[in-house]
Amino acid sequence: MEQKRLLARPIAYAMFLLTGFLFVFCFVTGRELAVRGNILWTFGHTFQILGISFLFGGIIGAVICMLFYRWAEKTASYTELKEKTGGAKLFGISLLLNFLAWIPGFLAYYPAVCAYDIPVQLEQILSGRYIDHHPIFHTLLIKGAMDLGEHVFGSVNAGIAFYALLQMLFLSAAFAFGIRYSYQHGMKRVGLAVLQILCMLYPFHVYMSISVTKDTLFSAFFVVTVLALSELIEGKKACVPLFFVSGTLMILFRNNGKYAFLVLLVFLAAAFAFDKGRRAFRGRLFLLAVGTFLVGNLLLSGIFKAVGAEQGDKREMLSIPIQQLSRTILYHGGIGVLKEDDGAMSDEDRALINDFILDEAYRDYRPDFTDPVKSYTNTYVVRYRAKDFLTSYVGLFLQFPGDYLNAALAVDAGYLYPGDVSHAYINAQEGDPAGGGYVQTRWDEERLREADIHKDTKWPGLWRRMEKWADDNAYLQIPLFKYLFVPGVWIWLYLLLAGWYLINRRFAKCIPLALVFGYFLTLLLGPAVQLRYLYPVMAVFPFLLGAEILPENKK
Repeated sequence: MEQKRLLARPIAYAMFLLTGFLFVFCFVTGRELAVRGNILWTFGHTFQILGISFLFGGIIGAVICMLFYRWAEKTASYTELKEKTGGAKLFGISLLLNFLAWIPGFLAYYPAVCAYDIPVQLEQILSGRYIDHHPIFHTLLIKGAMDLGEHVFGSVNAGIAFYALLQMLFLSAAFAFGIRYSYQHGMKRVGLAVLQILCMLYPFHVYMSISVTKDTLFSAFFVVTVLALSELIEGKKACVPLFFVSGTLMILFRNNGKYAFLVLLVFLAAAFAFDKGRRAFRGRLFLLAVGTFLVGNLLLSGIFKAVGAEQGDKREMLSIPIQQLSRTILYHGGIGVLKEDDGAMSDEDRALINDFILDEAYRDYRPDFTDPVKSYTNTYVVRYRAKDFLTSYVGLFLQFPGDYLNAALAVDAGYLYPGDVSHAYINAQEGDPAGGGYVQTRWDEERLREADIHKDTKWPGLWRRMEKWADDNAYLQIPLFKYLFVPGVWIWLYLLLAGWYLINRRFAKCIPLALVFGYFLTLLLGPAVQLRYLYPVMAVFPFLLGAEILPENKK
């Protein structure tokens, strides 16, 4: 077979050098913020950070690019992969194995792990007053499970258990689709076995499969949407309904879904504009994605109106500005909290921040978590005094750019710096009971009891072990293996995968990654780093990588 044409080396090396620079920059700044709490962006120190990033980032990027080219040149002469068909039996077996593997966790935490947002959602259900801060569709699904339990099974607890089993089934099916996807792309049996074991035994899959949170079902539909889109790009028209349904549900189950979809639409529009050879195909794919996006949002709007829901506060979208303004006033507002406070901020800017952040809540500023301040923000200032707010916000950025950069890097360190461990302690606050480790299992028992939901473990011994594993953040003590959990490695893994696609000039394969990077973008603008937020991209990566591992029919 004629050797395939690879991407021009100068372009590839430039991309990898840039990626290496960003990686080292995030590593150095993340470490310095973790150790010292602040970075002084003086000319000398800025030059030092940039110099280290260019030097070591360039070396890392060049080495990886060289290795990728050697591997690409080696595999270019292999016989063309003939993708397999079928796999229905494998899908069924994988689904069953996944489901059965998570049953012990379900029994230990029966009826389910009722943590994270469920107390707030239960308040909406009991009061009948719905707010779209949490996906209304998911809140109504919980309500339906509770009603089913009360009127059919005889207890609300049984209804929540039914919800957990249904959620386990959906997640099992999504992973089974990923196994089938890897099989059809010719992955070796050994690789398939490893993937299957990972699906069954990866601890976070067990916890998330039984946690009543929007993130689990969203992750299941995210996995299917990304893989179905990948198959559509390869010309498999049978995946059209699957992409449409999973994409629609992805939008319904998390607000981030529609924003990730918008990024995908931009990529598809670009593909339509520049891929003249397959313009008709790209156009149909673009229209399918637009239709999915519109239907998802129309359904969301219809549900919103049907239940008389109210618009939630949009302060979540202001997470980064809240952190930036809080940090800036602490270092320059003359309020006396920090010894480094130089009082250089003007009275006008300080007054506006005090109007925006009520009760001087910026004194409770946490670099890694916006909620202590976010809860006290007055969004009226942004909505109705937009000119004043933007004038102060931009003016303070021009005056104190280093503090703005530090605030953004600190709150996003968990997504960018592999050494960050703040995600493991974000839920563990002083005085709180157990259940606030890297995966939250803490029950607000009093509030849940009002809805007739209570703990009823069927396997107390396993429950104690799982609680200890989560509370002690035991995975951080395991060399190398811990990086299967740490959020700070995943964006770099995806950038490497994108680089591999580009080197091999498989530009179309980058289109499904638009959903991934679009979702990453929403996370970087969010309030904190938590594993459950990153779970969708963690869940789909092994299947995308599995399709790239040397297939069995390539010698």
